[in-house]
Amino acid sequence: MKVILKKFFSILFGLLIGLIICEIFLHFYNPFPFAISKGKLVLPANQKTVYKNTWIKKLDSTIYYSRNALGFRGPEPADSVNKLLSVICIGGSTTECRFISDSLTWPSQLAVALKDSFPAVWVNNAGIDGHSTFGNLLVLKEYITRLKPKYITLLIGANDVETDQPGLYDAMNEKKINYLSAKSFFKSLLNKTELGSTLFQLYAIRGAYKKGLIHKEVDFASLKDSALTEALQTAVLKKQDPYLAAYRGRIAEMIAICKANNVIPVLLTQPSLFGNYTDSTTMTAMGNKIIPGAEPLTNAALAGKVLELYNDVVRTFSNQVKVIDLALQMPKNSGYYYDFIHYTNSGCSKMATIISKELIPYIKAGH
Repeated sequence: MKVILKKFFSILFGLLIGLIICEIFLHFYNPFPFAISKGKLVLPANQKTVYKNTWIKKLDSTIYYSRNALGFRGPEPADSVNKLLSVICIGGSTTECRFISDSLTWPSQLAVALKDSFPAVWVNNAGIDGHSTFGNLLVLKEYITRLKPKYITLLIGANDVETDQPGLYDAMNEKKINYLSAKSFFKSLLNKTELGSTLFQLYAIRGAYKKGLIHKEVDFASLKDSALTEALQTAVLKKQDPYLAAYRGRIAEMIAICKANNVIPVLLTQPSLFGNYTDSTTMTAMGNKIIPGAEPLTNAALAGKVLELYNDVVRTFSNQVKVIDLALQMPKNSGYYYDFIHYTNSGCSKMATIISKELIPYIKAGH
């Protein structure tokens, strides 16, 4: 028994030393550029990166990616943000456009389109890969309420499908230990460490992979087909009800935060290649195409129906704020996407054209 106990405590001591070493290492170098560190959203500032792209043939071979002093993509503000005709674009990977060069992202191209009508406009990209509306709320609370831009755009939906982590993110933002349950206590305690926040990032990446929301070029014509039963589709759609109710609540909270800080929100529905249609570029029938990596088995038609439920929630706020229905207006053309939701350069250009056509008269009307 003494030998067993000695081995046990030796292993325990070794694990403790290993965790301490990991914590020290991550304190000085964290491989994730965005992290919830000790309950606070941290955006890396003044960064420049050049990607040599060899994995997405539809995109440029050299990609120029940078973050300014605010931690956003785009030019530095010439004055205080609240004194400018300022637009900050918030969202997940479909806003950040990580593998599109700075000048070719849709927020950057939107800035160019707006300058014809508003020469002094300043547009920045605050998108963060993987962010759902939980993360968007953190951006609003910790950055937007301080900067107070004139407008924000919110491109939301894809990362909120079956996302149910409000307690976790709220507890993180409070910067205190949560005693509501053993699980919430452990999570809030773990989040106080570099190792814990890194583990949460890995968990978020895993969740994105399970939904098929990954940065990898898709050859749509080569995807396998599967016709899903009506019973299965009905069950999946019904399953969304509690998630949709919570999603609606988070959108309402974001609108309330904006109005309290004299910021005008513009909501954007999430476009995609999900749905039951024929791709005009490849002439591929897309409806039964299986979404790569998605768990459980999901085809494009069902994924389209699910995402439209979340887009419908966004549309219900059109009597309160400006809603630009990108899901309806963005063509379902694989030339605009390199996977089911992420845009090519021409896709970003198309996005900017659609948004600017609606945003210009809205701003001119004095909203």
